[in-house]
Amino acid sequence: EGIDLVLDISPNDADIERLQENGWMVHSRALIDSPTTYRQWIIGSSGEFSCAKGVYVGTNSGWFSDRTACYLAAGRPAVVQDTGLAGHFPVGKGLLAVRTAEEAADAIRTVRCDYQSQSKFAQQIARGLLDYSVVLPPLLQAAGIRR
Repeated sequence: EGIDLVLDISPNDADIERLQENGWMVHSRALIDSPTTYRQWIIGSSGEFSCAKGVYVGTNSGWFSDRTACYLAAGRPAVVQDTGLAGHFPVGKGLLAVRTAEEAADAIRTVRCDYQSQSKFAQQIARGLLDYSVVLPPLLQAAGIRR
């Protein structure tokens, strides 16, 4: 079973062939060009594997993608490049932060071996830390806005 990859890349790019030879299924970003198709893509996925920009990794800032939030909210586990997430999020179940290719491969195997549990933890993270009922009240309070 391969991993789907959505890229903004020319169909003639030589990297596409190399990716496909190594088991990646490459798709154009046009596949997810609307909120509806984006949501369907995430719901139809088993999970997320993502690499972060160097500045987020290098600064160990704890940067977290809105895309990862969408995967977690859909109950899909996320294997993401570590940006210092452990200081801000529970990692290891549902959300797995990795630094090396070997760690990434191990994390993907971990998710595949216990998918139901990993999915449950992913959704728990989203509900416990990312739900509007958790995030919005402190933001409104900090802005001096009363309900």
